[in-house]
Amino acid sequence: MKEKKILLSIEKDDFIKKLTFHSDEEKSRCLTYLDLKGISYHVILANYIGLNSKGKIEYKKIANLYKYDKRVRHILYKYLSALEEGIRGFISNTYSNDLNRLKKMSKPIFNSIQKGSSLTNELENLEFSGLINLSKKMDKKRLTQLYGETANLKANLNAVRELRNAVSHHRMLFLYEDFENCFVNGNKSNSLTANIQNIYQLLNPYFKEFFKTKINESCNDTEDFQFKYSLPKKAILHI
Repeated sequence: MKEKKILLSIEKDDFIKKLTFHSDEEKSRCLTYLDLKGISYHVILANYIGLNSKGKIEYKKIANLYKYDKRVRHILYKYLSALEEGIRGFISNTYSNDLNRLKKMSKPIFNSIQKGSSLTNELENLEFSGLINLSKKMDKKRLTQLYGETANLKANLNAVRELRNAVSHHRMLFLYEDFENCFVNGNKSNSLTANIQNIYQLLNPYFKEFFKTKINESCNDTEDFQFKYSLPKKAILHI
């Protein structure tokens, strides 16, 4: 039997008929968000979760998946920032007193320092992609010190860059289709789970367990003990 899907072109009143609500307040909140975020946005979420045998879906499931996605994005933003700061700090500590080696990595940065700038200032002015590209020019010993495992590092850093772009632009992660392939434990994948595990393996050991705990517990909600069970199983993340 073909899985039921809602057309993106559905009218608002017809879409409402596809939803079930636990209260009038919940329905009123839904109507507000349909106007604020758009009908098609909610339709995509509903189709990702899946309709029941009657072709309907609880609005709460849609709202909770959005809440979960947003929560995960906030966690990722925090630890992607930690990764970024760690790269800057490592390069600064390693090359501040070794500018000749830095010159081989980036002549423009070296020249700016010679004109009175500082390595710290130059690194702060680099966007994340530029910072990653600069770090790739370090020798294998330094790369190992910074990132740990260096096998497939180029692909893994490219994947981190794309994930950061998705997070920074507030994309719905569970619906995003442009993640890059990365390698985790030798396995190649472009799934959201693999990309999150990729961050874990690149993070400084100090942050690893904090990050792991935050991600693994993000599907729980202290104000709603049924929250986890309202989410589609395929969406629940685990490191």
